[in-house]
Parts: sequence; structure tokens; C-alpha cells
Amino acid sequence: MAGDPEFWHRRYTQQVCWSLWVRRYIFDKISVSIHQRILEVGCASGAVLQSLAEAGFSNVIGLDIEYEPLQIALPKIVTNADAYKVPFSHNSFDICLCHFLLLWVKDPLKVLKEMARVTKPGGFVIALAEPDYGGRIDFPSELEPLGQAQVLALQDQGADTFIGRKLKGLFTDSGFTDIQSGIISAEWGQDFNKTDFELEWSVLRKDLEGCFSPEELDKYYETDLEASREGRRILFVPIFYAFGRVPE
Repeated sequence: MAGDPEFWHRRYTQQVCWSLWVRRYIFDKISVSIHQRILEVGCASGAVLQSLAEAGFSNVIGLDIEYEPLQIALPKIVTNADAYKVPFSHNSFDICLCHFLLLWVKDPLKVLKEMARVTKPGGFVIALAEPDYGGRIDFPSELEPLGQAQVLALQDQGADTFIGRKLKGLFTDSGFTDIQSGIISAEWGQDFNKTDFELEWSVLRKDLEGCFSPEELDKYYETDLEASREGRRILFVPIFYAFGRVPE
């Protein structure tokens, strides 16, 4: 993502919190050891790497095609490389994973096959989180145009906003076995988190610059803020996950 790397690192860290439980669920399901060798493709500023390190995983490597975010990820082990041409030999890792990556690549099947190439037979490839904006719900209804505009803006940026529903099929087409997929659950508590709200709106303003006038965006902001404070706001985008075993 273009722009301030520190800003996007905060956003990526927020996203890692959304998917933390599914990472724990998958790792438990496939019995991942903290000593296994793990590669994250598309690690950006290292938010997932940091989460893994805090959980005790000590043999983790990340790669990303963009150089600037990797400077935040340091001193973790990272490399500047292309997901289509992972610079590691066959069967190098026990686990290969990605997080909010496949929606941004033009050929996700090729990326998954490349992830499979560097994963040992019997190891697992994991897509921890991929959104599907076709199932987006905005409430109150006055905020629906905001969501619709963001979907179009993401598409203009090159995102596949329907990647979530394609995920299981992509894993099947990649030749994995023991495939499991699902949707990260959503819960809405009573407590309003102003920090998370402002971060979400910072992303919205970046995405929707030019789609609405500043005055229109300010009006949507106030509507969203009021509904959120009153506990009426629902913003739901289905986030899919999938994992599969590399054939022996």
C-alpha cells in the first residue's frame, strides 16, 4: 500500500487482531509447533510476524515485494521478494501462510502454487484472512452508500473484492488435500472504541478521496460516529480463511 508505512502498520496490526483467533484455531487443528519453520508471503510491515514472535514462534521468515514496509518489520528475518517467485528452494518450510494478500494479486492460484512449492510434503499452506465485500452489511442504511463506494474504490486499486468466496476453490485447484475453509466470526460489544473507529475512518478517507466531497464525508462520519456511540452500528464484511495440506 502506498503512503505512510507507520499508518499502514497500525492498520495491519488491527487486522491481525481480527484474525488472531482463527490463526490459533488453525495452528491447533494442524498441530503447529513453535519450532517449525514458517514463511509468511506478503508480510508487509511484519504485524503477523510480530504476533507469531509474541506467541513464541522463533523460526519465522517474511517476504514482501514492497521494500519500504519491510523497514518497519526489521530486525525480524524478512526479504524483499515477489510472491510469484519465492526465493527459496523446494520443501523449505513446514508452514507457508498469507494474510490479506490474495485479494491484491492478479493470479492468486499461481501464488498458492508457489507457496506449495516451498512447503514440505505433508506441510500446510494457510490463507488466514481474505475478505468478500459482496457480503458487506452496513447499518444504519444511511451508511450503505459509503460501503458501496469503498468497494468500487478497492476495485479501482486492483483488489478482487470477491476473493473470499473463491478461496476454497483456489485451494482445491492448487491440489491441496485436507482442505478446510470458513468465515471468521463477528461479534459486536457494547463498548465503543474511538481509536479503532478513527483508524477505520482514516482508511475510508484514503479510499474514498474523490468519491465524495469533504462535506459529504464529514456527514457520513458524524452519522457513523453517532450510530457507533449509541451501539446501533453494524459493519460486517465476511472474512474467509482456508488451509490445506501439501500432498505427500
